[in-house]
Amino acid sequence: MDPKYRITAGLIGALGLSALGTQLYLWLARGVDLWTALWGLAGFFTILTNLLMALTMLTIAVTGRRMSFGWMSMLTVSMIMVGLVYHMLLAHLFILSGLRWWIDQALHTILPAVMLWFWLMETSRHAPRAGQPLTWLIWPAGYAVYAMLRGALSGRYSYPFLNVDQLGLATVAMTMAGLLLGFAALAYALYFIGQSMPLRDQRASR
Repeated sequence: MDPKYRITAGLIGALGLSALGTQLYLWLARGVDLWTALWGLAGFFTILTNLLMALTMLTIAVTGRRMSFGWMSMLTVSMIMVGLVYHMLLAHLFILSGLRWWIDQALHTILPAVMLWFWLMETSRHAPRAGQPLTWLIWPAGYAVYAMLRGALSGRYSYPFLNVDQLGLATVAMTMAGLLLGFAALAYALYFIGQSMPLRDQRASR
């Protein structure tokens, strides 16, 4: 494998972990204890997806193996949706400055854009399978179930558009269905773009 590929993946992974670590520090700086901060952050799709992306990139850097087209595409779709949902539905709710603004931009704008760039430049396609993009929805669908169960048990929902107590189950269900349709549309868009990618090292994990 080209060493530049491993170095690039390592830098992206390090950037992701640095942003997440700084976000944790900002929570702790507010006087929150470590467990409460970790539990709170674990409720956000943004945090979990950025963590998964960072760990994937660091794994590539350490092992030198290319991840499968499906795995990298699932990550890319999820990271793009992190940015889109935030900027379309959430950004207007917050007024941030200083380090908080920079970390917010890193997690919701810079890292999703970098992930898309990496996917376009470095991801290796595999044999096309028409139903493959639907498997990329397992991560966001799994999060949706987790978020709803977590919210129902704790009474606190990580995102306002998932708040069943305020919006009602029907409204939340429609919002979730719309988001999953958005994920599916983006997944198939990346799938078709991906078929023009070169067949690189086929010793990648499947």
